[in-house]
Amino acid sequence: MDNTGSVRLNNFDFLRIVAAFLVLISHQYALNGLPEPAFLNSMSLGTLGVLVFFSISGFLVSQSWRQDPHAIRFLAKRILRIWPGLAAVTLISACVLGPMVSTLQWQDYLHHPNLTDFLRNLKVVTIRYFLPGVFEENVYPRAVNGSLWTIPLEVRCYLALLVVGCIGLMKHPLLVLLGLIGFTTYYFAVAPDPLNYQYHFGLFFFAGVCLDLFRNRWMQRPAYLFLALGVLAAGCYLLGAGGAAFFLLIPVVVVAFGIRSTAVVKRAGRFGDMSYGIYIYAFPVQQTILWIVGKDFPFMQGLLLAAIATTVCAYLSWHLIERPALGLKRRLPRRAAGKPVTTVESSDARPVT
Repeated sequence: MDNTGSVRLNNFDFLRIVAAFLVLISHQYALNGLPEPAFLNSMSLGTLGVLVFFSISGFLVSQSWRQDPHAIRFLAKRILRIWPGLAAVTLISACVLGPMVSTLQWQDYLHHPNLTDFLRNLKVVTIRYFLPGVFEENVYPRAVNGSLWTIPLEVRCYLALLVVGCIGLMKHPLLVLLGLIGFTTYYFAVAPDPLNYQYHFGLFFFAGVCLDLFRNRWMQRPAYLFLALGVLAAGCYLLGAGGAAFFLLIPVVVVAFGIRSTAVVKRAGRFGDMSYGIYIYAFPVQQTILWIVGKDFPFMQGLLLAAIATTVCAYLSWHLIERPALGLKRRLPRRAAGKPVTTVESSDARPVT
């Protein structure tokens, strides 16, 4: 369902939920002290999930800008999508979960500087992971929510898109595409850095943007685009540039499947858009379960418990916090009537590991 409750008949909800669970599964291995499973021996499942998120996000947020190219309203919409859920999980972790599981007395806990530091997550631009005395016996001691680090990266992508829009480049898609090609060539051929996540994930975000800007062209003959990118990707892979090959394929495959309306799959969001909630609640839920049952608890049972508990948290987050917050979009000043914009019905994509 979208922000107002209407049914969306595309596959994006399904893709986002799958991406969120890929992150959950990958983290379940890491939090048990096990190596994370790799996708085609190239990246963890969690990283794959993140790249899916950023690709979808670029496509849909570009669409949002084209629908209403107004800087203040654009920022307000992004804040209403990101901040309420993040604020809720931060406050619940700090004020409810932390005191329950911390080894410190509650007075010491409340006066510990790590608590104040953790609350800086409310700023969105900076992420803190540790609470005092929390999960001390876990494989990752004191780590409360290791998934949140991509949220500032996502926000910076929004700001970059805002700049591109405000200077008028969104009206010149070819310039945006040429810019993406230039930055991509520089990153993969000149200065590859697997630790430069902002740059890496940003390329997938703007690949999604370009797929939106050129949608009327490639959607008419998608097979040609797949063939061209497939040949380029195969060449990159054979030359040892697997990262570039994935960049060429992941965004287009994700978006092409997302805009489709597949039976059963298209109904993935009928109980609510829970992908963001799954993403932001999974890590603390997994850490809490491991704190309760111990690291020797059977892996699959732990994974199942974490998936169920996280889904419940995500359901509550959507219906009690995220959806009411998104309802505030209706109070934003309306854009003047103008030329209709071709869109895909869907709420904005979620940030994601």
